[in-house]
Amino acid sequence: RLFNIKTVDDFQKKIIGNHLLKWVLDNSTDNLTFSGLEHLDPNKSYVFISNHRDIVLDSAIIDYILHFNGHDVPYIAFGDNLLFNEAIEDLIRINKAFIVKRDLPLKQQLIEAKHLSEYINTLLTTGNHIWIAQKEGRAKDGIDRTNPAIIKMFYLSERKKHKDFSTYIKTINLVPVSISYEKDPCDRIKARELYQVSKKGEFKKKKNYDLVSMAAGISRDKGNIHVAFSKPLTEECSNEKEVASAIDSAIQQNYHLWPGNYIAHDTLAGDSRWKEHYSETDKQNFISRFKDLRAEVREIALQCYANPVTNKFREKTGELS
Repeated sequence: RLFNIKTVDDFQKKIIGNHLLKWVLDNSTDNLTFSGLEHLDPNKSYVFISNHRDIVLDSAIIDYILHFNGHDVPYIAFGDNLLFNEAIEDLIRINKAFIVKRDLPLKQQLIEAKHLSEYINTLLTTGNHIWIAQKEGRAKDGIDRTNPAIIKMFYLSERKKHKDFSTYIKTINLVPVSISYEKDPCDRIKARELYQVSKKGEFKKKKNYDLVSMAAGISRDKGNIHVAFSKPLTEECSNEKEVASAIDSAIQQNYHLWPGNYIAHDTLAGDSRWKEHYSETDKQNFISRFKDLRAEVREIALQCYANPVTNKFREKTGELS
């Protein structure tokens, strides 16, 4: 079959999309749904900026949806901390990924950011899409926040060409994307890590820790998944912080809440405010997921599921839910 693969697009569509990713979704999810593709013009380039919950699958699932609905597959930003060996490095690059270098000295960070900015803007002006996570690292606590430095990086190489920041942001067609997993396959791993941080002030990763998380994210049960594509940003934003805030608002408003999110919120609050969103069976099944965790870790795991409820309704009402 590989003899029929002539291009990167062939490899992505015929091997990754049609076989590997389809197998992952068929064997570890109940259903994949999406919304908002009507906002996209197949003839335009977009910067898809999403919340970040899974090391590999966030971008892969977005690619999968776009591909099977008539859109080109984006180039994806991938941190160099995840290049475990040459085989993974080759696999990443052949999937239209570009490497983001991290943990550089301050002076080198600026040089690398400018190179990255130039590369991204060249891709966009030549008709390609980009995917990038809203911040470095996964939102392990369930709080999705955009790092303004990412927006600043986009503009870094374009300041002399586009004097007006707001106009530039509209030109690149920023599309906030919300990806929501009913069951986070790494929820227990994340909760234990957050507990260690709360107790010791840091968490020291063991060798191959990220590789273990990648494997768990790919193979373990995720329940249902929903991906929501927002409209491209059209707000008048005068700086990167305002853009980040607009992205956060869109991601949180369009985040799909599952029964487990409401159950976690009610359990922690000690009430039944959201009981219309779940059954008693739903509650028992969800709570049993964490029954063997120590109490402090279990509370953190529940908080990770509850935070999207708080964020979504704070965004809607301006008040804590």
